[in-house]
Amino acid sequence: MRNSNRQWILKKRPIGDISKDDLELVGTNVPEPKTGEALLQNVYLSLDPTNRIWMSDIDQYMPPVEIGEVMRGGVVGKIIKSNHPSLDEGSFVSSFSCGWQDYCLVKPEDVSVLPDSLPLPLTAYMSAAGLTGFTAYFGFLSITNPKEGETVVVSTAAGAVGSIVGQLAKMKGCKVIGLTGS
Repeated sequence: MRNSNRQWILKKRPIGDISKDDLELVGTNVPEPKTGEALLQNVYLSLDPTNRIWMSDIDQYMPPVEIGEVMRGGVVGKIIKSNHPSLDEGSFVSSFSCGWQDYCLVKPEDVSVLPDSLPLPLTAYMSAAGLTGFTAYFGFLSITNPKEGETVVVSTAAGAVGSIVGQLAKMKGCKVIGLTGS
């Protein structure tokens, strides 16, 4: 375990493209879990197009990252110290509450414990077996209820969610038309 916690902090709101002046890498102390908490060491973190949206001070589906806060993003990490009976040391979890840093404190409601019985690499929980896959699966199958032989048009078919929707549509026997741009 490192004895410092590297954090990417939103320093200022980007104007146009992101620049090196918009984020700052700082070192802080590794937090100590209190009763009911666990210390999570991030193994993987996501860098997604929505990160740019969260840097903007605009109304959106979730609040923007505030200036001075750790940059938001999904992570897969390992519980390395636990003061909660349902968070076992050594278990792997996915979380959306840690952001871009080496370590963070979590409670059970902040994480999804990953099954150790599935033959999937941890990186799968950052994509098809994670939030991206759930978005595609439930958004497509629950809302559209596709039938075999139907035609499904997927906008942004080259994107993370769209590419999974295309595969789900094929599995359902649909004709798939994928749209993408440059």
